[in-house]
Amino acid sequence: MRGRRPNPTILIDATDIDRPSGARTAVYELLREMVQQEPTWEFRVLLSVAEPELRFPNVRQIIVPVRNRVLERIWVQVVVTALALTRSVDLVHFARTLGGIAWPVPSVLTVFDLTTIVHPELYGVAARLYWRRVVPTLLRAADAIIAISENVRNDLVQQYHFPRERVTVIYCAPQSVFDIRVSPERLVEIRDKFQLPEKYLLFVGLLARKKNLSTLIRAIHLQAINGQTQHLVLAGRKYSQSDDAAILDLVDELGLRTLVHYIGPVPAEDLPGLYAGASMLVFPSLHEGFGIPCVEAMKCGVPVVAARSGAIPEVVGDSALLIDDPTDPKAFVDAIQRLSSEKALREELIQRGLTLASRYSWPRIAEATLALYKSCLKSP
Repeated sequence: MRGRRPNPTILIDATDIDRPSGARTAVYELLREMVQQEPTWEFRVLLSVAEPELRFPNVRQIIVPVRNRVLERIWVQVVVTALALTRSVDLVHFARTLGGIAWPVPSVLTVFDLTTIVHPELYGVAARLYWRRVVPTLLRAADAIIAISENVRNDLVQQYHFPRERVTVIYCAPQSVFDIRVSPERLVEIRDKFQLPEKYLLFVGLLARKKNLSTLIRAIHLQAINGQTQHLVLAGRKYSQSDDAAILDLVDELGLRTLVHYIGPVPAEDLPGLYAGASMLVFPSLHEGFGIPCVEAMKCGVPVVAARSGAIPEVVGDSALLIDDPTDPKAFVDAIQRLSSEKALREELIQRGLTLASRYSWPRIAEATLALYKSCLKSP
């Protein structure tokens, strides 16, 4: 039996979660919950930067001493190999789709999305080669695969011909900061801090090409031409692997500087207030493995307009207005107008969204992940 110790030691590769993203939310919240659910287990966590809020008695943080992406992966693999070969750990979880080889101990690999394979035109040569040549090897090396949605599992099967039965679907959930209700005073603080207009549409996410922000910008332009001006707030960091910062040039080109407000990455503690102050979330992404901003908005009682792409329909169900063609600005204009003018529809989506968001729970997600660990540890 692989699992010899009653209280195993788990090594989790959580490198690169220091920057705001859906992946950070998923890995960070999962870690916080798991270490509390299994207080007698020991968790060693590989991190790019120390995480003060992950200081628990059963957690040891191991900080990667280099910041170069390639050197970081080499360093991680060396550490994983050393700890696995000496049986200093009982299981390795590569939690960021960056993977590695953990022989002779069992390993788990989480896959967040396959956008680079589904939309290769959005990425550079290095990223495409990694996902075509390296990822299949990492998948075969893992004892278990976690997909964060059924859509991701389907992509693994279709794109890599990977056995469906080897993939376990475990969803994500909103950050724990969304469990606290936002007060009216907090809304005013957030509006003042980021110099926001009183009424605004909101997008939260990376400034990546897959987010399809040019379509959203053109929708705002169409509204302005028709005399129906709407302010749009873009919140998120730029994404080096598939940067779409050029959309800020498009804002200038279309004369929308007074209507489109880019506020950059937003601290986690400010996100609930940012969402709660919005009239709606608009999420035109071409492909998503989950689409956590949609659920975060719903948790705050904010209705959602989103593209019918990737895992979004699976995740939001009938709790959002979905656009069939994510590249059609007019379709977004029509949906925004519907939510702005049809009060009954707006209230219905808000109530559906609140119900749906409550179904996504980190305690349940951690429980499912720990159950998968235990299954791997029992395997011969």
